[in-house]
Amino acid sequence: MSAPYKLIALDIDGTLITSRYTLTRRTRKALKKAMDNGMLVTLATGRLFRSACCLARCIPVNVPIVSNDGALIRDVFSGETIFFRPVPQDLAEAILTAAGCYPSFEVQVFLKDRKLFAGADYRMMQFKRFLRFSRRYSLIGCYNYLRDFVFVPVENAGSIDEVKRRLTEPPAKIVIYGDPGELEAFKKELKDVLGERIYITSAIKNCIDILDGGVSKARGLSVLAEHLGIKREEIIAIGDNMNDLEMLEYAGLGVAMGNAPDAVKQKADFVTARNDEDGIALFLEGLLSLPKGRKRIYAGGKNPPASLK
Repeated sequence: MSAPYKLIALDIDGTLITSRYTLTRRTRKALKKAMDNGMLVTLATGRLFRSACCLARCIPVNVPIVSNDGALIRDVFSGETIFFRPVPQDLAEAILTAAGCYPSFEVQVFLKDRKLFAGADYRMMQFKRFLRFSRRYSLIGCYNYLRDFVFVPVENAGSIDEVKRRLTEPPAKIVIYGDPGELEAFKKELKDVLGERIYITSAIKNCIDILDGGVSKARGLSVLAEHLGIKREEIIAIGDNMNDLEMLEYAGLGVAMGNAPDAVKQKADFVTARNDEDGIALFLEGLLSLPKGRKRIYAGGKNPPASLK
């Protein structure tokens, strides 16, 4: 197959991996076949760079990855940083000060290589969350979750004021969990005061990510594409959540997972199966079987053509 597409950008959670935190053999095989056919594969994730590295090496990707919702692009093998656009430090401090007025908020600050947690014990907090869902996971899924979310470099600051004191570098993004009503009020407050100086997105229920206004997965993907000499129309982006939406619209072919919200599916060119049904593998297997030179697979609906069923 000689496809017009040269780069595949994959979200991780809810897209590349299953809900049991595993990467299936079928998906890995499909990605290998795509790379054997000359395609480049990257990850475009909201995760901290360190939280995405092991999975990226496992595939293995063959270009730098887009992490922190587009704020950091770095090679997982050489460590070379291609792009980093953090939230300006004074702006980050103002956001944290405003967040301190909301009692339900739980705050994490993503730096380039670690996190600051406005609480007493990040690992215990994450471990308790893990225990709520651990019955769903296989042994390897448990290992993957603990590796990527619990045992990452974190400083427990204890409070938002202490986070501000320890914030000695501009952060990649600020992540806030909280009461839905308080989050909506907070978003409105930030938009009224800061406007386009910040970008707010979400990938988890009752949680928002706050980034520099010039940052998004779409922006990160465009920077990577320019670095690689690849055109927008030569990119496939695959995702499942609201923080993927602009990336799907930006790419030449935007693919939504079957488990994506309707708002994401409606903006995609193609909707594949769920992440627990090998949605990426099914899509790529269909793509790689298409006749040479076919540029578009499907647009405007949720049912695949016969060649992708």
